[in-house]
Amino acid sequence: MKARDIVIGFIVLVVLIVAVLWIRGARNKKVVSSPSASPSISDQINKTFNFQVPAGVEKAELKDVSGGNGSGIATRDTVLADLPEIASGKYYQVFVDGKLLGTMRSAKGGFLFDGKISGQKVEIKLGSTTILEGSF
Repeated sequence: MKARDIVIGFIVLVVLIVAVLWIRGARNKKVVSSPSASPSISDQINKTFNFQVPAGVEKAELKDVSGGNGSGIATRDTVLADLPEIASGKYYQVFVDGKLLGTMRSAKGGFLFDGKISGQKVEIKLGSTTILEGSF
């Protein structure tokens, strides 16, 4: 064999190896999708009630602890909750620091409670089951 044939064979071999590695890399590319930002509780309440909590107002975000997808906002004088409809005769109830304040009424596709809230922990219950909770 001539030296020239060896060099050409070596170049062909290198080109083949590079081509195989390039094809493997193209096949193994994984598409990485970034998770989409989920709307905040304030955004969800704003969408449901067309209500924006004014800046500077003390508020508590109420998160679903029942395994559902409800949400809510409590200020010191209002509780707004985006919750599923319930059967006639049943009511969502607002508790503050374990004390019943009252029942919520249906309003604009969600539920509303108007009343003075002077405690820290806010809970919304359906019967004895806590649906939403949060703290100031």
